[in-house]
Amino acid sequence: MATGTPIQNFNDFMQTTGPSYLTSANEVVNEAAKHNYVFNGLLAGKGAERSIQGGNEIRDVIMFETGSTYDHYKPNETFTWSMPQVTDTVTAHWRFIIDHMSWTDAEIELNMSEGNTRDSIKGQYKKLKQIKEQRLWTSMLNGMETDLFRSTAGNRSEMEVHSGKLPNSIFSFITERVTDGSSAGITVDGDPRGTLPNTWADGSVQGVDPTADVIGTSSTKWTNQISCYASPSNAGPDLTTAELLNADPVDIAAAHSSIEGGATTFKVHGLFGAFDEMFYKVQYRAPNKYSEYFEDSAFGQQMILCSREGINNYKKALRISNDRLLGAGTEDAGYQAPSYSGIPLTYVSQLDVADVCPARSGEALDANLSDRNGATVSSTAGAAETAAGNNGPLDFGPRYYFINGEYLNMFFHSRRYMVKHDVLRHPNQPFTYVQPVDCWMNLFCRSRSRLGVIKPLVNA
Repeated sequence: MATGTPIQNFNDFMQTTGPSYLTSANEVVNEAAKHNYVFNGLLAGKGAERSIQGGNEIRDVIMFETGSTYDHYKPNETFTWSMPQVTDTVTAHWRFIIDHMSWTDAEIELNMSEGNTRDSIKGQYKKLKQIKEQRLWTSMLNGMETDLFRSTAGNRSEMEVHSGKLPNSIFSFITERVTDGSSAGITVDGDPRGTLPNTWADGSVQGVDPTADVIGTSSTKWTNQISCYASPSNAGPDLTTAELLNADPVDIAAAHSSIEGGATTFKVHGLFGAFDEMFYKVQYRAPNKYSEYFEDSAFGQQMILCSREGINNYKKALRISNDRLLGAGTEDAGYQAPSYSGIPLTYVSQLDVADVCPARSGEALDANLSDRNGATVSSTAGAAETAAGNNGPLDFGPRYYFINGEYLNMFFHSRRYMVKHDVLRHPNQPFTYVQPVDCWMNLFCRSRSRLGVIKPLVNA
């Protein structure tokens, strides 16, 4: 080690040595994928070309319609050629995140014993550095995970607009609002689709209006899938009998224009029927065997996310659907890894308190329903959902989010991924040192129609 005080040497050591995850774009992607299940689904199986970009924006070209040029002809007929404009560009803006490591004179000096050899001092520095970096890395990943489930309520200008500072959340791309901004609900092939995120009045998601025509056609496919399960108590699905869990769908006309878009008709299923419908809407692929989910990274990108109440309701439904548990030695009512078509349901603690219900104006909050897991109403909208309209409180109860990481990407900027900066001395605390680390990133969606939500709806 160079001569000087321990704090001077440690500052130099921190500034001139870097952890492995700072060395390349591939490393940061791989490291992130190891630590968090949701990040794993968004990053697993993707090389740097799918998660690392340069430039001043994140862009992708999407084809919403084919613009058919197929025709029939007779011999010697004169042809009329056309060149349909079938693509549109979706754009997200870089968001900038920062975290830091810090230490004090006393922390470093008191860890250095007099008479230590060069190697022992270096070993102590490495130990302290590892502790600092482990805390930093955990903090940064936890922060990005929180951002994935941040409410869109009141955050349109921060998430969608170029000058904002918050990255997109999953709720930017999966919403329960089907209205086009007036009294009509958006449908595609007869199915109500999610349009604008909760409380967003502006008509764009990544620069494309999901409620209006795009590229000169009548396409509204820049929308997410929605399926509904019967929820008579609004605390979850009807779990009384196996017949109700597998009940045939019933058409329900929801009449709350600020959410459902006037008298939009929804098909309300039993819980398992809603899963059946959503599975094919988002075009999931089922693994041939359960272990293939872990062997093939494509299956690792398919996730079903839910709150604690949501996963417990699903486990209860599985128990009700079985006449009895398996034979001697295999009885286990826990269902520790419940799945649908081989895709495990994943508990996400943020969904226990996430603002996912669009609020309806003019309705007072019912305290008995305000704290339903996975169905917290938006406090920023100035109103909350309660018993109102002809079907009662429609939206209380847990949701199930179908996420496909093939179409929902976490992007990092090629020149600013986890960049470690110079050690700074705190101006107001002369014995404290800070080392900032920043990153440029955002969550980017390539296809909203491959994402979906299963929500409760009263089957009156």
